[in-house]
Amino acid sequence: MKKTNGKSIETGFVIGGILGLMSNVVCQAEIKEENPDRKFDFKSLILAGILGSIIGAVSFGIIDFLLSVFTSKEEILDERDEISYLASVLKTYEPNEVDREVLIKGRRIKNAINERFGFDLLGRATYQGSKAVGTALSGLSDLDILIKFKKTSFYQTREMYFELYNFLKHNFKDPDLISVRQQKVSIGLIFNIKGSEEIIDVVPSLRTDFEKGKNDYHLYKNPIFSRGSTKLKMNPHKQKDLGDFEKEKIEVIKLVKILKSQERLPLKSILITELTKRAFEEIKMPKELNQILLKVLEYIKDNILTIQVKSPDNARVSLTDLIPFEEKKEIKNVLDKVLSNIKYNKKYLVDYFPEK
Repeated sequence: MKKTNGKSIETGFVIGGILGLMSNVVCQAEIKEENPDRKFDFKSLILAGILGSIIGAVSFGIIDFLLSVFTSKEEILDERDEISYLASVLKTYEPNEVDREVLIKGRRIKNAINERFGFDLLGRATYQGSKAVGTALSGLSDLDILIKFKKTSFYQTREMYFELYNFLKHNFKDPDLISVRQQKVSIGLIFNIKGSEEIIDVVPSLRTDFEKGKNDYHLYKNPIFSRGSTKLKMNPHKQKDLGDFEKEKIEVIKLVKILKSQERLPLKSILITELTKRAFEEIKMPKELNQILLKVLEYIKDNILTIQVKSPDNARVSLTDLIPFEEKKEIKNVLDKVLSNIKYNKKYLVDYFPEK
C-alpha cells in the first residue's frame, strides 16, 4: 500500500474549505435578492466551510493515492526484484561530475599540504572517513582528508591545528574556494562547484609516540565547539577496518545512510558503521542483500536504547552515549515503522530507499 502525500491532503483541505465558503456566500446572496429582509447566516457559512474542507481533503487524498499507484517508478514483486532494486539504488549514488570535481580539489589540497609540510609529515596526506572505507554516497558524504604529523613536528596539537588552519586560510588559493572555517576537530574548506556548496574537511593529527606500527594519533578538539580535553585519540587503521564480509557491510552501511537521510535519523555515520559491524558479529546473516538490510535495521531498532558502542580506536569514547535518550527513542520508533511498512508491502522500499 502506497502512502498518500500529507501535503496533498492539506492542500485539498484548504481549497475545499475556500470553495465551500465561496459557494455559500453566492448562495446566500441569491437568496437575499429574492428576500431582502433575510439576514446573513454565519452558522451556515461556517458549516459550508467545514464540509468543503472535509470533502476537499478526502478527494485530494484519493487522487494522490491513485496517482501514486499508477505512476509508481518501481514495482517490487518478489525477493529477486528487491535485491535488484536495492543494487540499482546504490548505483545512482556513485560519484557524479560534482564529486569528481571535489576529488580534483582534494588532490590540490593534498599536494599543497604535502609541499608545505612535507618533512613534518608521516607519509603523504590521505583520504579518511567514508571515502577511505568505501561507504561514501554522492550528495550525502563530504570528502575527508587526513594529515598525519610526526610527534616531533609540533609541541602541542593546538599549535599543529592553527599552523595548518592559517596556511589553508591565507596561502591556499582556488577560484572556487568560498571560505575556510574552524570545526570541532577538522578544518572545513567550502567550495562553490557548479552552483553547489561542497565541503572538504581536513583533519590534522599528531603522532602520539615513536612506536612503529602502533598508528595512534591525537586530534585537536577545538574548545569553541566542545568542552573538556582539547585532545582526542584516534587510529586511522582501526577506523577503516570492517572485518569479514566487507562487501556486504559496505552495501548495508550505504543503504542505512540513505534511510538516515530520507527519514532524518539522528545517527552519525561512524555509529551506523559500528552498529552494522556489531550486528554481523551477533547475528547469523542471510546471504541476500535485502534480508541482510532488514536484519541490521532490526538489530539497531532492538538495541539502540540500551547498547553501548565504543569508538573503534578510542575505548574512552562511547558513541551511543553521545545520543540523547529521546533521540534514541525516535530512532527506535522510526525503524519500527519502516520495518512494519516494508513487511506489509515491499513497495515501501521505493519510498525509504529512493534512487538519487
